[in-house]
Amino acid sequence: MTELTSAEVRALAAAAGLPLDGADLAEVTHRLNAFVEVLGGLAGLDLTDAEPAPPPDLPGAPPDGLR
Repeated sequence: MTELTSAEVRALAAAAGLPLDGADLAEVTHRLNAFVEVLGGLAGLDLTDAEPAPPPDLPGAPPDGLR
């Protein structure tokens, strides 16, 4: 996957309502690209026989019968 540009990261931040510019933009761009690179290794996993896991019970979530 190609790396995200600063303009793309700025647009993502704006879409999320987060102000991001200057040195923060450079740092977030670097960290986000590093994160995406590490997660890219998961794409090669063979999940053919993997069983799905149930979602965790989160505080404030409705009881099982109401999901």
